[in-house]
Amino acid sequence: MDARKICVLILTLMILIAFSPLVLSVSEDSVTIYFDPDGDIDIDVSEVEHNFTAVLANEWSNTTGSTFTLYNNGTVSMNTQAKTNASTDEGDMSLNASGVAPVQDEYAIYIDGLNVSNYIGTAYSENLGTDMFPAGSNGFDVCLLIGDNLSANHSYQTTTIYFQGTQV
Repeated sequence: MDARKICVLILTLMILIAFSPLVLSVSEDSVTIYFDPDGDIDIDVSEVEHNFTAVLANEWSNTTGSTFTLYNNGTVSMNTQAKTNASTDEGDMSLNASGVAPVQDEYAIYIDGLNVSNYIGTAYSENLGTDMFPAGSNGFDVCLLIGDNLSANHSYQTTTIYFQGTQV
């Protein structure tokens, strides 16, 4: 074989080797980590119902002395929001969420005694209690105002106040 053929053969082998995949020695291992997130919010309210009995139009009816207690039985700090129905369960009266001068067949509910006292509406939007630590509690009262005029002598009306805790 002549030297030219040997050079062409060597050059061809070098090109083939250059474009061939290289085999590298790679090794991989792993560690699996298990964990259980333990933070939870568990909100409770004492006194699950209250009867204001006879409520006069255009006069506040209030509980006093922290009639209700809000508890954080969870494991993380929480903020608290509240909401209520848009109307009474009987459908005779409508919520006036602003609380400003409820009119005929309207009512307003005001929560007093938590970090922030405020009228409540139909959506969770206002933080009434902030940074309540786990195992913490806070007393509060509910204030009810019905409008200055009623269209009829309505039977007993009921509405529900819902409380929600969200992580701080």
